[in-house]
Amino acid sequence: MNCRDIGQWFTDNVEQWVNQWRASADQQCTQAQHWLEQVEQDLQSWLHTQQQRCSEQECNWGCLCCNKWFCWLIDVLVQVITVVITTIDHVIAAICHLIVTLIWVLASIVVQVVKWAVLAIVCGLEALCGLLILVGALALLVVLLAIVAQGVPAWAAIAAPWIPIALPVAVAALVLARSLCDASRCRAFGAIGWALKWAIVAGAIIAVVMLSPLSALIVVIFGGLIAALIVAIERIPCTLPRMLGLP
Repeated sequence: MNCRDIGQWFTDNVEQWVNQWRASADQQCTQAQHWLEQVEQDLQSWLHTQQQRCSEQECNWGCLCCNKWFCWLIDVLVQVITVVITTIDHVIAAICHLIVTLIWVLASIVVQVVKWAVLAIVCGLEALCGLLILVGALALLVVLLAIVAQGVPAWAAIAAPWIPIALPVAVAALVLARSLCDASRCRAFGAIGWALKWAIVAGAIIAVVMLSPLSALIVVIFGGLIAALIVAIERIPCTLPRMLGLP
């Protein structure tokens, strides 16, 4: 998985799950608020029933209507209980939503930190892989041009020492990219093909400018090599990178 795929995976799975949890938790808070509202309505209904019963009952004149002395208490209870339950309802709902929001914020921060750390590691490794493949392709290009330069007597002595220097660099870079970065065979073959393409173009220019038949023969051999490489990698299948692009 590359950087884009990993970032999209975090978005589609982890971040989406966190947002879904918040929506579900907010819904639970709303349901709890509705339950408290229902309790409030039931209690108010019961108190109003008692209040109505108290006000509608006949006055007991034997005790100077003492059976209605405390009807006003029911009115007070209705008002007090209504205020208390309404306050509790709003406080609990606000606290519930606040806790859910805080948990969601903390979870989102943790997810973003983990996402950033993972992407930093993966993208850094991906950039290192690309750099290793580029170094390997450039070193291989130096080797191939040094071989072409062997057909030019004036350049042969200067170009020859570069072969034992650049060849190990090319091999080491491509091997490291293959082992450490798990680069595919297509990337390795692409780096070789890219170097061969540029070697053919630059070698042809050298052969024409320096009028070197040996350099021209080497360029023809390179052409045969890249043709064989193209036939081989099409069976994998792979595609060679363009000359104007990176290997």
